[in-house]
Amino acid sequence: MKLNRFILAIVFMIGVIFASELNIEESISEKVSLQDENKHLKEKIKKLEVQLQRFTQVKPVVSSAVLPLQSAREKKTVRGAKFVLSTTAPKILTAYYVADYQTVDKVKKKLETNGFLLLSVNEILPHKTVLTFTNAELQKTNSFLSALHLLVNDNSEIRVQNPSYFGAAFLQDKYKYGQFKETLLNLKTVLGEMYESEDKFEFDELADYNFMFGMPDKNDMITVAKGNSLLSRLREENATQYIAYSLQLSNGTTLVGHKLQHKTYAYLKTIKEEHNVQLFPYEVIIRENKAVMLHPKYYLALSLPLLSMTDFMKIASAPAEIVKDIEKAYK
Repeated sequence: MKLNRFILAIVFMIGVIFASELNIEESISEKVSLQDENKHLKEKIKKLEVQLQRFTQVKPVVSSAVLPLQSAREKKTVRGAKFVLSTTAPKILTAYYVADYQTVDKVKKKLETNGFLLLSVNEILPHKTVLTFTNAELQKTNSFLSALHLLVNDNSEIRVQNPSYFGAAFLQDKYKYGQFKETLLNLKTVLGEMYESEDKFEFDELADYNFMFGMPDKNDMITVAKGNSLLSRLREENATQYIAYSLQLSNGTTLVGHKLQHKTYAYLKTIKEEHNVQLFPYEVIIRENKAVMLHPKYYLALSLPLLSMTDFMKIASAPAEIVKDIEKAYK
């Protein structure tokens, strides 16, 4: 999958080196001479060529997974393999599981009677309701994986985040495949038969995932607020409208789910990904008097692994809008 992205990266950088709309890098200081700027860009292109050469020497993984640059829009309703619990990591991992439609009320009751704590219910887009829930197994991670999102597409289907996929990405070397056995089995009890979605990525590459060379990874956090009274601010009347839920974790941190503006959610319509709104609400972790969030350029790409460069350019302003929406809660 990354081979196609590196090829695109070189073409993209030569044509529109680090386009400002994508904010791929910080702008080069105006004080740097034109000669130094050209030298800097040439070095970046040379690094990309080295990376491309390395990837062309790797034997491709044979898989039925849809490549991220393939449109595949006509295949959105196609289900993949049926969920089977395994302790052996697959080469390609699905980001979501898909199940038959159930009403929101029915799913709520089944979650609560199968070991899950319901944190919030939010209609992200019309007729697309996201339920956020947690359990003891998820909370032990003390991370952005301490809660999962489940989408009820009215009269259509249900989609839920795969904890194995996001665990491999968020927990990195602390993750062991199969550690969310209880969560997955309980989800199967709630949803019935679950099937892999079309959204997939190589398991071995999730720990150091980024969309392409030069783009943010999991460790490139954004600090949206600082102060010793951040939780108090979120309880103020003018802030509650921006908060979907908060969850106190055992390590003293707090996971906060943020509501975004409707026009921000609408970016998914632009790239025809509104069936995947289960990547919201957007989460922040409050720790050590700081509120930090995953970089949207990382989280959006990770959550939408079929995203192409063209798609990314269509929503180039979305990452900044997401940050702006979240910052409102702390002002």
